[in-house]
Amino acid sequence: MEQTLNKKTLPVDLSKKTIAVMLIEKQPSNHSLLKEALIDFGYHVTKHISFNENILEEIDICTPEILILVTDSPSHKMLKDLAEVNQLHPLPIVIFSENDSPNVIQQAIKSGVSAYVVNEILPQRIQSIISVANERFKAVQSLRNELKQAKVQLESRKYIDRAKGLLMEQKRMSENEAYKTLRKMAMDQSCSLAIVAKNIIDVCQLLSPARS
Repeated sequence: MEQTLNKKTLPVDLSKKTIAVMLIEKQPSNHSLLKEALIDFGYHVTKHISFNENILEEIDICTPEILILVTDSPSHKMLKDLAEVNQLHPLPIVIFSENDSPNVIQQAIKSGVSAYVVNEILPQRIQSIISVANERFKAVQSLRNELKQAKVQLESRKYIDRAKGLLMEQKRMSENEAYKTLRKMAMDQSCSLAIVAKNIIDVCQLLSPARS
């Protein structure tokens, strides 16, 4: 991908925390215009690698805060690798590409890409692109955490309801008495209601006669 970069840079805010960037290009070079622009704007290019290297392994070693890729067109393997990165080491991902196919862009977004920029790379836009990528990444992560928390709460409620049912059946308790018993056990053991409920379910399953 041919990089069109205006070497004129904007003042760098030295009060801001330096952001660690991993840059991936087809042919990494010390003369990379994008790398020079990132450094000019105060970013720390912690690693500059090619697409032939193991992205996940390099992320493990360098722990970058943002991943930037420059490519003519993201390959299927590249998008698969990025999806794996998004699952194991979530971080903002920016792709600069010449391919403006809606299908490719859609696949990139599904793989966890936070910003997909087509054609020339303008230095004056780098900071805003990274800022937007960071904000979009945080929004997606927040939604993911909310969905995960909702799933945990739903699973916990299922355990609690089942444990209450077992206590009501075996101890001849009312629903309110069963709940109070669970709550007291949780307080005595300094753990959550869900853990107590899961333990009760496990014990009941262990003690129940095996079915032939």
